[in-house]
Amino acid sequence: MKDWKKLTALAVSAFALTGVASAQQAQSPPPTAASAGDQAVRTFDTAFFARFNPITAEDMVRQLPGFTIDEGEELRGFGATAGNVLIDGQRPASKTEISKELGRIAARDVLRIELIGAAAAGDIDVRGYTELANVVLKPAAQVQVSTTWAATTRYYEQGHQGLQVGATRAWKGSDFGFRLNVQGTNIGEREEVEATFRNAAGTLTRTQEEFYQQQAGELLVSGTGNWTPTARDTFNVNFRVLPRWFTLNAAADVRAPSGTSVGGISFNYTEKDIWYVDLGGDWEHKFSAANAVKLITVNRLVNWRPQQTLTQNVLGLPQGRAVDNADNRAGEHVLRGVWTLKPNSAHTVELGLEGAYNYRRTDRQSLLGALTGPLFPVTVPVASTEVEEERAEASIVDVWRINPQLTLESGFNYEASTIRQTITQPAQPDIERDFTYAKPRVVATWTPSATDQVRLSLVRDVSQLDFGDFATGLDSISSTANVGNTNLEPEQTWKLSAQWKRQIGQRGSISITGFYDDIEDTQDFISPAPTPLRTAIGNIGDGERWGGRIEATLPLDSMGVKNGLLKLNAGGQGSKVIDPLTGEEREISNEAEYDWAVDFRQDIPSMKVAWGGRVASTLPVSAGAAIVAPPATQYRVDRIESADLGEPGVDLFVETTRFLGGVLVRLTAANLLDVEKEVDRRFYTPSRIPPGAFSSTEERNSTYGRTVTLTIAGAF
Repeated sequence: MKDWKKLTALAVSAFALTGVASAQQAQSPPPTAASAGDQAVRTFDTAFFARFNPITAEDMVRQLPGFTIDEGEELRGFGATAGNVLIDGQRPASKTEISKELGRIAARDVLRIELIGAAAAGDIDVRGYTELANVVLKPAAQVQVSTTWAATTRYYEQGHQGLQVGATRAWKGSDFGFRLNVQGTNIGEREEVEATFRNAAGTLTRTQEEFYQQQAGELLVSGTGNWTPTARDTFNVNFRVLPRWFTLNAAADVRAPSGTSVGGISFNYTEKDIWYVDLGGDWEHKFSAANAVKLITVNRLVNWRPQQTLTQNVLGLPQGRAVDNADNRAGEHVLRGVWTLKPNSAHTVELGLEGAYNYRRTDRQSLLGALTGPLFPVTVPVASTEVEEERAEASIVDVWRINPQLTLESGFNYEASTIRQTITQPAQPDIERDFTYAKPRVVATWTPSATDQVRLSLVRDVSQLDFGDFATGLDSISSTANVGNTNLEPEQTWKLSAQWKRQIGQRGSISITGFYDDIEDTQDFISPAPTPLRTAIGNIGDGERWGGRIEATLPLDSMGVKNGLLKLNAGGQGSKVIDPLTGEEREISNEAEYDWAVDFRQDIPSMKVAWGGRVASTLPVSAGAAIVAPPATQYRVDRIESADLGEPGVDLFVETTRFLGGVLVRLTAANLLDVEKEVDRRFYTPSRIPPGAFSSTEERNSTYGRTVTLTIAGAF
């Protein structure tokens, strides 16, 4: 209840600040509007972003008032995963994060950025969003060349460092463009854990001091190209090649209640031969302004060979070694065709057909043995397996612009798929299952005034399966691996949402969103046969989810902070499902009850300096590997586990282009409060299935240390 009080307080604050910001509306006219409907498109030229000293298009998009980049959801089908950013009116034919693609475009190559409202649906593929950002690049009569580059070094309080260096070279002509990016990364992170174990009576039984040191390196080579040979034809292509290496070394010093060391645990994990290869593209042909076809292909391949050894030498606990070696391969191939028709000025119809083939192969060998001497093979459920999915989907979408203020987008997708699983260790008969899903949706957007927008939507989503959940993992020191589940099915959800958004002057906005989800085949933790004392990801029946979110961008000039900007993003949710082990009602596992973030930035153009910070319910990515939003709970077979951050994550930054000829220099200090992640586990013997009884607790406090990051970036 106290968390909902916090959200209420934030909401009241947002409304109070809205009144302050509204006073500026008359003083700062909004950017120009154009195209379908008076408020369909707001245009921001480069002068609007000059105060932010942007180096890339990503720097510019992140400063759009009231706009947050959405990378798209992990849903079944390429057409359903689109994000909310376009480049020259097009979505890239790739599943690479759009923010990374924007980071490879020089700000100097951007002509303008458009915020496209749903009133423009039909002219632009809005795809159910309230608003899209369209990055419009400068045209070129002759070949123009530009380069962006960035170098980042990061210092961790525990004493290690990280480095990332990259550059993008871009060529653009009147009918073609190409961008080539090369980036190298070598970064390490460390987590230190103090674990305390107690029995059911609360008596201390042992303690552990653990550390997890990971190191990762990669070389990214990627590119995008486009060619417009005629006024009717456009070709786009993209590729990515990413060799990578990763190691994780962990150890635990185990101590008796008296503090005396009774042994140790070590865990060494290495991933070898890691390769990511992506290749995608599209071709669009316009028969006329009202008739066009588009073919899209996406191809992704991943290869990695994890090798791990767990050694336990502790008095009073089982002693020995466990070795696990695996060879993993995964791939995705998608071919999609879209036919777009505009029978009249009020309707835009899109017909789509998509085929996909996904697979994942795991070949695993597990060995057990004494601390010294030979190791012997051990049988692990669903150890070596291959999962394949063939899917076909047909869709139809109609965008009806009823009037300049009201737009209705309705669509219907129907998919049929087959999932086959072959298990070679231990050998089992092949499993083949067929699925069909209907996925209707309707989205209505009403723009009653120049500053207000209301959006209502009802959508049926089908989640993308993680084929890794079909195979068994290996327990490490933290004991979180799952058994493979051959019966896993996609989760289906009816999603109802309503949003109101108001533009406040040139730089401000506020939006309030409420949602309700009705879930079928909810994915959560189960007790699979024939290993009922282990945990797997499975389907546990019907569930519900509800909640709301407040997003506000508030200029602070009227409060005496010139060029100051405050951003608030806060959400809360609840859920319920029937626990498959106890038959009792509970929330869905791994879903945070709330999350919030407050960002502040002040630009001082006369000094070419900006500074600010962030306070949030999560740690910044640079502060550690295991980031959580408070509180999240897991209902596993043997335990109930909750995770929380003791304090909010806080970071500060200062940046300038005053020196080095306009080069951006940014210094960031993250996790200033040295936040602890608190994990509480309550174990049950033999499991939570009645009559299993509460048996012990484990309290884990993790620290990541503070980090200081220096970034130098420029363009020419």
